[in-house]
This record gives sequence, C-alpha cells and structure tokens, in this order.
Amino acid sequence: MARSNLLTQLDSIDQNDLLYVERDLNFAQKVGLCFLLFGVEHSDATYILQKLLSMTRSDYPQSDLLMQYAKSRPEAWRRQLVEALCIIGARQVLRRLGFRWQELRMHYLPHIGGITLHVHPLLKTLYKICEELSLAQSGRLVIDVGEKVEQHKAGDPLRFYDPTYLEIFLLDWLTRRCIRLGDINGQGSDVQLLIDNALDQDPIVANLTPMKQDTESNIQQAPICSTVKPDSLTASFRRKNAIELTRENAGIALIINQQKFHRNVGNDLKRFLSPKTLLKRDGTDVDKARLNKVFSSMGYSVESHDNVNHLDIVQLMRSACDRSLLRDSLVVCILSHGFEEAVYGADSIALRITDLENVLCSYETLYNKPKLLVIQACQEEALKKGEPNQKGLPFKIDVSTQSPGQHINMVRAMSTVNGFAALRHTHMGSWFIQSLCDAIDQYSASEHFTDILTIVTNDVAEKRGENDESMVPKFNSTLRQHVYLPPRL
Repeated sequence: MARSNLLTQLDSIDQNDLLYVERDLNFAQKVGLCFLLFGVEHSDATYILQKLLSMTRSDYPQSDLLMQYAKSRPEAWRRQLVEALCIIGARQVLRRLGFRWQELRMHYLPHIGGITLHVHPLLKTLYKICEELSLAQSGRLVIDVGEKVEQHKAGDPLRFYDPTYLEIFLLDWLTRRCIRLGDINGQGSDVQLLIDNALDQDPIVANLTPMKQDTESNIQQAPICSTVKPDSLTASFRRKNAIELTRENAGIALIINQQKFHRNVGNDLKRFLSPKTLLKRDGTDVDKARLNKVFSSMGYSVESHDNVNHLDIVQLMRSACDRSLLRDSLVVCILSHGFEEAVYGADSIALRITDLENVLCSYETLYNKPKLLVIQACQEEALKKGEPNQKGLPFKIDVSTQSPGQHINMVRAMSTVNGFAALRHTHMGSWFIQSLCDAIDQYSASEHFTDILTIVTNDVAEKRGENDESMVPKFNSTLRQHVYLPPRL
C-alpha cells in the first residue's frame, strides 16, 4: 500500500512546482542535486557545469535548472528527481511535495551508497564521498587531481577554487573524461584517478578501491586519465557498501524465554497440545541474561518475557513490529522446546516458525530493514502425517505476505538443523546462544552478521558433549547487503 501511495504522489508532481522547489533549496543542495541529475551524460554535465559556475558569480543566483531537467526527460524526471532529493536529504522540500520521509527512506535507501533505483549508482557514491570528506581533504584532492589533469592537457583549466563544492570539480573531471561513470551496471567506469590521489582519504579508499579489485584485464583501456575499468561496478558496490546499524536507532530486541510449560488450555485448543508433557528448561535463564547483556551493549531496547503462551508470542511480536517505524532493525529471540519447523509457547502449543517469519515480513514498518529471528529449540522430527491419533500439530496463525519483496533482509538463525535436538547445559546455557553471544562480542566490530553466524556454525559444530553429542546450527538469509551490528560500548 505504501509504495502505491508513493507512486500516486510522484505522478501528482507538476512541472510548475519545480520553480518553488528550487527556491527552497540552498546553493549547496542545488549543486548536489544537479550533480546527481545531470552528471550521467557528457553533454548534460557540460551544460550544468557552466550553469553552476555562472551561479557562483552572482550574489542572487536565480535558475530554472529543474524545469530544464524535466523538459529534457518528460517520461522519467519525477522518479529521478525525488530519489535525488532523498539522497541530498531535502526533507522540507519533500514534505511540501506531500511525501513522508520514512516512507521514502525505506523505498530509496538514501543512506546507503551505490544502491539506487533511478539515479546512476556511481553518482550517488561520489556524492556521499563529497559529504564525508572534510574541507581540508576536499582541498587536497582538488589540488592533486587538478595537477594531473593539467599534465594531460585535457582542456582549459577550471576557473573555480572553492573545494566546498567538490561536486563542481567532479563534474569538470567528468566532462574531461578523466573519470568515467560507465553504464548503469558499471561497465566502462573508471575512477582510478581519484584512488591514486586519495590514498589517505578514508571515504574515497573505502568506497572506490573495491572497483580496482574487481577489474578484468581484457577490458579495453580508456584514453587520457583512465587506467582501470571494473567489469561490474554495481555488483562491487552491493558487496562492499553495507547496512551499518546505529546505536541510536538499533531497534528492539525481543526475547521470549520459555522455562516452564503448562497444559491449561480450553477444550478447543487441546488438540494442539504437545503429545508429551514438556519438561522444565533449566539453564535458559543464563541464555536470556547473556542475550540481554549483548544486545543492550549495542544500543538495542531489550524486552524480555518469561513463559509466554503461544498467542501472546504473536502479540508481542506484532507490538514490536508496530513500534519499529523509526528503528533500523528488529531482533526476536525465542528460547523454548520445539520440533521440526515449530516452536512451543508456554501453554504447550506450537507455532510454525515460517508463520513467525511472515509476521515480521508483513509489516511495512520493517520493509527493507534487517529482521533477525533467532530460534533456540530442538528440531527433531514430528509425528508423520497419517499416523493414528495425531495431535500437537502447530497452531496456524492468520498471517500472510503479498509479495516476495516483503521477505528482503530477513535472517532466520536456528540452533540446529532439522531432525535433531538442540543441546543446552543446565548451568551454562545452550551451546548455540552462548556461542552466538561470544561471536558478537568478539567479531561484531569487524565482521558482518552472516559471517558471524558462519563463525557460530563452525564453533558449535566442533563442540562435543560428555557422551560425544554434537550439534550443527543453520541459518537462512535474504539479506541484499552485508549488515554490520551497532558498535558496542
């Protein structure tokens, strides 16, 4: 629903609105916006460079740049403009156009470099670099690259000297073909000139060096300043540019800790009761305390609940989803008994784990955000269909998703592969949860989350119990990018 509303709002933008939009932008925002919109074509970059330079020489610069842009692209200008406004963070302008910032942020991911819907991905990355560099770093880059450009005699020198507007210099280097964007997939792109002259500029090295590593030797060399041509710029960025969760908006960490179980349910629910009485889970409080400590240290708002009935589990999850609109992520940990693809509530009634995933994925408040479901529960085989007196099947939740895209950035981390028990020490906690917390403590500053889960899988798989017991965790992921957990205190 949110995306259809967004498209409706996009189509309602009139060209006559653009003059007012431009008046609401300061000069720095206009420079960034024009760089993102006009930089992709050589002729456009040359035109906008001259317009921006003329505006720098005027005390009261007036322009109709956006009107010119709309007229040159009658079919696509609205989507490109709104995405570019998101990237430069022009929230006030977007609100006046009738948009909601959080909705746009989830749709366009303006905070993540190199990933775009309509704007060229390299232009977005270069813009983000301009924002991250200090004035001193920008000035040093302008001087160093300018000297190289003059050595190649690539046209008349630029008569502009203010590194505050680094995008103007980037446009100049684009028009001279000393750097190249390539196509939308990165074919034919070249930013080696920036890398060679910015070895001490952290944002440039972090964002552009991966291109050099992905270069194939059989791509034809470009003229003048070009020396490196990556074969797939977009793929490189999608590997290297990660989602970095923040302490300030990390999100909710919901912990459902099942220690004791009962069978006091109504007659209509008795057919869902476990075939056998579920025993007390000694040691689970150790896991709860450890999870609380680890996620609290990363800025998560931890909410832990003990001995929760099956429908209350769903209600707590829905409540956490409702309150996640302004959060970066959501973590749900369920510590309980279970069987294959199911986990028990404290009332001895099981829920399908897939249904719990669908709850998380069905909320627009979590669209495109990392969602982590951690299950510490045995996954031994359930009764086979067709067996007599079959009882204890999972309770079906009324939940569904409407499209595959709702499942993006969903991670399920299981304590064990299907068909086997999950091992737990009655005094030291479970193998899986304790290993997970150890790995987060040790590696979250340097490793992305799925690599941390891989470390956990290896650690647990190497353990052996007193009677040679063993266990192998597993995880499933639909993450589109690497996800780094928030920094710990």
